[in-house]
Amino acid sequence: MEKKPEKKMKHVIKWTVNPYRKDKRTGAIHPIQTSRYQQYAYDELDCQFPKE
Repeated sequence: MEKKPEKKMKHVIKWTVNPYRKDKRTGAIHPIQTSRYQQYAYDELDCQFPKE
């Protein structure tokens, strides 16, 4: 089996925080708790469009 030639281009992604962002956090954030209204809306949508 032949070896594949090595790729010439190597992509490096560098994440930056926008200077206008107030909290300057990087990485995972904590999810917010679902409000009662939002949970009610999701439940209503589930009733209207049941998953098969």
